[in-house]
Amino acid sequence: MQYGLVFAKGDSADFADMAVAAEEAGWDAVFGWEALWGVDPWISLTAAAVRTSRIRLGTMLTPLARRKPWDLASTTSTLDRLSGGRVILGVGLGALHPGWLAFEADQGRKVRAELVDEGLDVMFGLWGGQPFSYDGKHYQVKPTDFELPDPPVQQPRITTWCVGLEGSRKSMSRAARCDGLIPNFTGVAGPEPQPLHRWVGVAREIRDLRDELGYTGTYDVVYEGTADLNDPAGERERALAMADAGITWWLDSDWGSTPDDPIAYQLERINAGPPR
Repeated sequence: MQYGLVFAKGDSADFADMAVAAEEAGWDAVFGWEALWGVDPWISLTAAAVRTSRIRLGTMLTPLARRKPWDLASTTSTLDRLSGGRVILGVGLGALHPGWLAFEADQGRKVRAELVDEGLDVMFGLWGGQPFSYDGKHYQVKPTDFELPDPPVQQPRITTWCVGLEGSRKSMSRAARCDGLIPNFTGVAGPEPQPLHRWVGVAREIRDLRDELGYTGTYDVVYEGTADLNDPAGERERALAMADAGITWWLDSDWGSTPDDPIAYQLERINAGPPR
């Protein structure tokens, strides 16, 4: 089991400070999130990269349906080289919210799913190097030799986690082709905690599907929740149960709290340390 933190608040300088504190406290990764209008997580992750040496750096998550895949491939591979191969890219269709719809109309879930599928194709192809071409419904790419960047440190590609919906073969197949699953549970709105048996089931579902589809290699299943800082022993017990269920990453986040000083609050969570 590895342990990470998702920072819901703070500017890039705050993020870098918190990443340094997290590395010193023994955490394995820190994550930002993408807003259409707000703090750019890739700037925050870059600031963190130059001030840390070990901790991994990622997004939870990037709505790939609204990003040009060549732009995202450039950003992630640049940061991967800068950080020495520490990037984790978390992707999904994206949750619609007022901060999104204020700028862009919803294209519909079907179109967003198509864009994510093609976006993964293009990113994986570009990370693999030239010559690369692609002829999809939404994206077309021609081979190029113009000012080619060096490849990312991580090979054959940057670690990519993808949202998959429990019980949906199409959604879970999308996640199965990536390097990790960020589970969504049917009939659940938002980050509502789920009982252990559902985590056991979704971990089994994705691994059985990967076997069926012929995928090999290590694979992550990602848990995200809000740790109870008043019950460290209980959190350690829950983390062990998650590990036994096949969960490989335990991420602490708190999207709902509104503390007077959100940076101090997040530092408190950081300094509590991972529930090892």
